[in-house]
Amino acid sequence: MSPEKLIKEAIIAQSRAKANFSNFKVGSAILTKDDRVIYGCNIESAAYPSTMCAERVAIYSAISQNITNFKSIAIISPSSAKPCGPCRQIIHEYLGNIPIYISNEKNTKEFETYFIKDLLPYPFG
Repeated sequence: MSPEKLIKEAIIAQSRAKANFSNFKVGSAILTKDDRVIYGCNIESAAYPSTMCAERVAIYSAISQNITNFKSIAIISPSSAKPCGPCRQIIHEYLGNIPIYISNEKNTKEFETYFIKDLLPYPFG
C-alpha cells in the first residue's frame, strides 16, 4: 500500500475522533505485514489524563487482536503534528523502526516520512 493510501485510511480514522475539548482530531492507520489496516483516533475525556492519542489507540488495538508485525503507520492531524513523547516510546517498543508518514488532512500527497530512531534517539529500555 502506498503512503498516500495509508494516509487516506488515517483520515477515515480521524473522522471517528472524539475531541470534544481540544477540537484537535488525530487519526492513525497502521499497515500490518499481512496488509490489514488498523485504525486509531484520539479519544478525549473530561478527566484529561484519561485522554488517549490516536497512535496508541491503534497500537493497543492491534496488540489486543494479537497482531504484532507491522509495515508502516500514518498519522494525520490538522497541523501535521508529530507523535507525543509517550506515543514515541510505544512506537519504539511495539512497532519498531518502520516508516512513519505524517500529514495533514488538506493534502494527502504532501507528507513527511520519519523513523522512530530519528524522533526518539534515546528511547527508554
